[in-house]
Amino acid sequence: MSSLDTFFVRDFVAAVFLFFATRYLIRLLLGKTNRALPPGPKGCPVVGALPLLGSMPHVTLAKLAKKYGPVMYLKMGTCNMVVASSPDAARAFLKTLDLNFSNRPANAGATHLAYDSQDMVFAEYGPRWKLLRKLSNLHMLGGKALEDWSQIRTVELDHMVRAMYESSKKGEVVVVPEMLTYAMANMIGQVILSRRVFETKGSESNEFKDMVVELMTSAGIFNIGDFIPSIAWMDLQGIEGKMKKLHKKWDVLLTKMMKEHDETAHERKGKLDFLDIIMASRENSDGEKLSFVNVKALLLNLFTAGTDTSSSIIEWALAEMMNNPEILKKAHEEIDKVVGRN
Repeated sequence: MSSLDTFFVRDFVAAVFLFFATRYLIRLLLGKTNRALPPGPKGCPVVGALPLLGSMPHVTLAKLAKKYGPVMYLKMGTCNMVVASSPDAARAFLKTLDLNFSNRPANAGATHLAYDSQDMVFAEYGPRWKLLRKLSNLHMLGGKALEDWSQIRTVELDHMVRAMYESSKKGEVVVVPEMLTYAMANMIGQVILSRRVFETKGSESNEFKDMVVELMTSAGIFNIGDFIPSIAWMDLQGIEGKMKKLHKKWDVLLTKMMKEHDETAHERKGKLDFLDIIMASRENSDGEKLSFVNVKALLLNLFTAGTDTSSSIIEWALAEMMNNPEILKKAHEEIDKVVGRN
C-alpha cells in the first residue's frame, strides 16, 4: 500500500469517527426529552446495547428482564427498541394494542429480499395487507381451504414415503430434511400452481432447498446497517450484496413459475388453483389492487416460510422422539391404531 493510500485510509477512518462522535455529542446535548421510557441498560455511545447481547441474545435478554422487568428499553445502535418478556406484556403488545404495533420496521431483508416490503410479512398495516391476508386465509391457510387441499397432502406424503423406500432398497442414505423440504415445496406447488414443482431429487430441487435456507439465514443474520442506518450504505459485512444476488435468483424462479402458470390456464378450466384465484381477485370492492410484484412477493412468503417452518418442525419432532423412546413407542401405537400397517 502506498503512503498516499495509507493517508487516505487513516483520514477516512478519522472522519467517520469524528462524524459519529460529533453526532452523539449533539444528540446528548440537545436531544434531552421527557419521554417516559421503560427501564433498561444504559449501553455505549453509538452502538448502544448491542455489545451486551453476546452470541446468545435470547439468553441475555432473559437475564436483563430479571433485572429491569418484563418491559425494558434498549438502545440498539441508533434505534430505539422495547422488549416484552412476559406473557402479559406480550399480550398487551400483540393483542390489546396490536394496531399500534402492527407495522414492522423496514430492514435490509425487507428491502432487498421481500420486494421492498411489498409482501404480506413486511407490508404496512392497511388495505393492501388486509387484502393479502384475506386471500391467503380464505383460499390457502384457513380451515376450509386446508380441508379442500387435504388430498394433495396425502398424495405428496405418499410420494415422499415411496422415495424413502426406494432409496432404502438401493442402500442409499435418506436425508430426511431434504425429503421434507421437497415434499412441502410440492404440496405448496400443487395448491398454488396445480403442479409439483420439483422431482424428489435433482439439481433444481437441491438449488431450491439451498435458496430457501440462504433466504431464511440471510433474513435472520445480524446486520449492523439495520441498527445504525447511517452506515448501511457501506454494507460493511457484505450482507446486502448477497441479499441482492439471492433476490435475483428468486425473482427469476417466481417469474418463470407465473409465466408457465399463465400459459397453462386452459388446462384448469373449472378447477382453479390459488394463483388463479389471486390473479382474478387482485382488486377488491374498496379499489385496492395488488400488483404483479405483490403477487410474486406473496408467493415468496408462501414458498419459503411454508417449506422451512413445516419441514423444520417435523424434523425436530422426529429428533425429539428418537431421543425419547417412550414417546416414539406411543406415536407408533397411535399410528398403528388409526392408520394401520397396510
